[in-house]
Amino acid sequence: MDRLSTAYRLIFPRKTVENYAIKGNAVGSNLTAFTLCFFVKPNYTAPYGAQCLYSYATPGVDNAIYVCLTDPKIDLHVGNGVRVRTYVTLNKSRWNHICLTWENTNGVWQLYKNGQLVENGTGMSKNYVILSGGTAVIGQDQDKMGGGFRKKDAFGPGEVTELNLWDSVLSASDIAAQHTNCTLTTGLVHFWAQFKDGVNGAAQVEQP
Repeated sequence: MDRLSTAYRLIFPRKTVENYAIKGNAVGSNLTAFTLCFFVKPNYTAPYGAQCLYSYATPGVDNAIYVCLTDPKIDLHVGNGVRVRTYVTLNKSRWNHICLTWENTNGVWQLYKNGQLVENGTGMSKNYVILSGGTAVIGQDQDKMGGGFRKKDAFGPGEVTELNLWDSVLSASDIAAQHTNCTLTTGLVHFWAQFKDGVNGAAQVEQP
């Protein structure tokens, strides 16, 4: 998408434990609902292992929120040990817009790709509350808060941009707008630019 050429991009040159971006104290208040959206361009040529795009961990709960690719379908976690393996795959060497929504009343979750709803369900961590004060990481799974990284879970090679988290379930029209123009800001819990100072290893921020 042409507009992404003007956005900050986080580039992962290879799959390694050292490459990630991290933000501590990433959620300021407890969450009973959220929407997570980002653009990702995976550049690997064959599926292998996991490709963890985003994780949010709190003390004792390493997968409070987790979005990974696993050979090569998207895996979702909300809450400790609650996992959904979807049938959704990403287009390699192309930008994909991914949004995950969740709310705890009935555990309703929705997965959008390129502005379109592609999978949904209920009963995912019903009544669970995602605690504030945890650590968010782009490019790795956390086996403990802020660490426990493994090469097999690393994202790369590829690129990520415009990763944002809201404290509510965005509507289908809002998600379509986010895919189209990236202008939504209301209700942001954390936003893309906040990760730029937490880039590690050979990962690098490419500025427009």
